[in-house]
Amino acid sequence: MTGNEQSNSTVTPHGTIAKNGTMHSIQLLRAIAALLVVLYHGQLAISTRFATPAFAVETYLFAFGAVGVHIFFVISGFIMVYTTHVDPSFVARDFLRKRIFRIYPMYWVCVGLYLVAHNFIGSPYQLSGSEILGALALYPEHASAIIGPAWTLSFEMFFYLCFGIAMKLGATRGLVILGAVFMLSIATGFFFPIEGALGRLITNSLLLEFIAGAAIGWLLATGRLPRRGGSVVLLLAISLFGAGIAFGYDRFPSVAMWGIPSTLLVAGAVIWENSLGFKKELRKFSHFGNSSYVLYLIHLIVITLTITLAAHVPAIKMVEPALAALAIAGLSLLVAEGLHAWIERPMTRWLNRLFGPPLDERRRRS
Repeated sequence: MTGNEQSNSTVTPHGTIAKNGTMHSIQLLRAIAALLVVLYHGQLAISTRFATPAFAVETYLFAFGAVGVHIFFVISGFIMVYTTHVDPSFVARDFLRKRIFRIYPMYWVCVGLYLVAHNFIGSPYQLSGSEILGALALYPEHASAIIGPAWTLSFEMFFYLCFGIAMKLGATRGLVILGAVFMLSIATGFFFPIEGALGRLITNSLLLEFIAGAAIGWLLATGRLPRRGGSVVLLLAISLFGAGIAFGYDRFPSVAMWGIPSTLLVAGAVIWENSLGFKKELRKFSHFGNSSYVLYLIHLIVITLTITLAAHVPAIKMVEPALAALAIAGLSLLVAEGLHAWIERPMTRWLNRLFGPPLDERRRRS
């Protein structure tokens, strides 16, 4: 769910990377993906505990928001290649350091907020020391023990580690080998199921979504991405999403039902922006992509506090779940924006300055 720092590069018509640009379409998709997850969880929590949905299919439609995770995975794969593929100074150690600083510090801040909030409302976590340490380390077995959606961060960290190693083999060769290894591990898990959370992670078909995003990034960085047809690809993605809702998205594996249209959505957005640019009217909304990681992490505690507040403000229990979900999403977005501006962004910059390569080394690379 991360990777929501802006890229400092943009693609020229010849497929090369130039400095000082932002992929606004990806930023916007990050914001949308995070908000979809928030709406899903918000509506489900309110409809389960309080008011009955106005429409019978409301909860089913809001559950579509789970697709946000698949969009995030594709974006993560894309961003890794988009920001590193043509960088001749790529160093796996520096790459992993930045990823760790991007993932863990803000995650730990949010873990602290969850622990404090749950103690404040009188429902502290009943976790052993090993479970808490596992959650802090994002070990697959315990990653969701404190912040439920954090299970996806285990996938992110595994992909980052594999990507950093693969890039030691060269950009194109590394991606091909990485894709082959992932497909082999998935096939192995299909025929010979592996027990344990870690085993299920390394054999999970969701890894294909990272590879799909990486492929889009490779095509863009090497100038092989089509220059036309972005709107057609976007329309196809939206049509497939609609078909999944209409025919039952729970009937097929999510990696196929949501992974394929998510890949097309990212590809279509990138093609569109690369060929036509990005409308100024939408750029102000793409800004929210910067805080999408915090939004993804913090929204459950906003939901929990809303439910707790309902015991003192009974009117909350009467709000239609869809409307309540919208209010929760708006409040969560405000909280995420504040945490991003006041904590996440300055903390990440400080850590990268403090533990980054020496100034003379940075000058040599530039």
